[in-house]
Order: sequence, then C-alpha cells, then structure tokens
Amino acid sequence: MDEGMLSDLMAMVAMINTALDASSESWRDQLHAARSITAFLELFDTTPNDERRKWQLSVIDTFQRLAYADADSGGVQDIGNWCLRQSLSLLQTYPENVDLLKLVGTNWLLRAQKSLAKIHVTERDSSSSGASQQSKSEEQRHVSRATIEAEARLWTADYVEARGILLPATDYLKRAVDAARAQGLTTACLLTKVCEPH
Repeated sequence: MDEGMLSDLMAMVAMINTALDASSESWRDQLHAARSITAFLELFDTTPNDERRKWQLSVIDTFQRLAYADADSGGVQDIGNWCLRQSLSLLQTYPENVDLLKLVGTNWLLRAQKSLAKIHVTERDSSSSGASQQSKSEEQRHVSRATIEAEARLWTADYVEARGILLPATDYLKRAVDAARAQGLTTACLLTKVCEPH
C-alpha cells in the first residue's frame, strides 16, 4: 500500500473516530465506510510488520469501538469479527504487545455484553417479583425459592454463553496486565481500561 492510499485510509478512519466522539449514536452512519475499508485491507494489507503495526492498531481500535457501540444488542458481528481476526493475526507476530492483548480481551468482553444484558434483565425481574409485605416465615420461603431459582439459572443458555465468552476475555486482559508489568508499562490508565473497556 503506497503512502497516498494509507493517508486517505487513515483520514477516513479519523473521520469515523471523530463522528463516534461527537455522537455514539452515529455508528450506523459509519458502517458503509468501515466495511469498505475492511474489504480493502483484506485485499491489500495482509502482512503485518513494525511499520504497519501502529496504524493497524488504530484502525482496529476505532472499528472495534464502532462494532460494539450498541454492545447490548450483540454489536455489528462482521466488523467485530474482522477486528478480532486482525488482532489475533498481529498477535502471532507481536505476542507480548500490550495494546493488542488489550484489544483482543476487550473484543471478547464486548461480545459477552449481549448475554450479560439479558442476565441483568432476568435478575432484575426475578428480584422485583417478591411480595412487598411478608411475614418472617414467608420471607424465608421466598429467599429459599429465590436461591433455588438463581442456582437453576446458572445453567441456562445466557449464563453458559456469558461464562464461555468471559473466559478468553479475562485471559487476554490478564495477559495484557502481565505483559505491561513485565515491560514496565503498567499505568492507571491501562488498569482502568482493562476493568472498564467502555
């Protein structure tokens, strides 16, 4: 990819990033441009190297933000998948890169958000279904029943899916923190972003 093409591409990515900064609701308007860029990169940017790594990280970070602007609904899967594929491909070349590890972990964390949102609704509905005025024995029966129901829910599809997705999320985010510590790059910002990726 020549310098002019790269400059045009990065200008488009910067415009998408600026639009997302201005309004998180603008993500739908950016999908066509993002898909055009990802298709272009699939064809013309297949070899990671040090020169490309920095701008590739910037593109992945912006597009991951776009893909999961509405994470509770599951996000935009094709763009989210592209981000994960690109990050994992780069990670093969740069296995200790903190930014890459964080991007991969955050991608998995955002993928879990749809299941976590459903779990939140289920938990909220079940906790608000109890009677407001109860005797002590009724309250004990209610607590006992609620505990049994909560344990049963742990094996429903949303809980199982969330646990399965959160495993790689925590693994990659832990690796990011470990790599940062080993490289003397640990900052409050890294730890905050690991805990709060949004």
